Amino acid sequence: MKRSRNHTSHWFLIFVAAVIILIGGTSIIYHEVRQPVDSAKSQSLKIAKKYGHLKKETAFSWASYDQTYYTVTGTNQQNTPIYVIISNNGKKVRIFKQSAGINRNDVLKQVWNNDNPKKVTTISMGIFKKKPVWEVGYMNASGQLCLKTLNFKNGEVVRHVNNI
Repeated sequence: MKRSRNHTSHWFLIFVAAVIILIGGTSIIYHEVRQPVDSAKSQSLKIAKKYGHLKKETAFSWASYDQTYYTVTGTNQQNTPIYVIISNNGKKVRIFKQSAGINRNDVLKQVWNNDNPKKVTTISMGIFKKKPVWEVGYMNASGQLCLKTLNFKNGEVVRHVNNI
């Protein structure tokens, strides 16, 4: 009997050690994967505070068209809701009042009403052909990925790519 208990506790310790290693490994991998995004967010917030006079951040996103753009959403020191769009290298910063164009919810309504997606996967703001745009990624009724780019100022479709 004693031998059986000792044998059971041995396997239990191996199981516990394996679980700890698995959790620890997963945590390290998650941290390494998130590090570039966290770094981009941190840099973008610094730039948004400096050039956009950002007082409060409410969202962060990124979009890639011909280059990557990071967008910080929030309010400036005058409590005006703004978008600060920053180029990947941080050298180009554009600031837009949220009231100057269509908002995120209106973009989503337009996509849901016109395209009837199964699921919206992403929505982000950026610059496309030197103009501010919203880009929405979604799964269509067939389960294929689609991208729709809408002009921020008026909501017109700038680009629509189906079945990527």
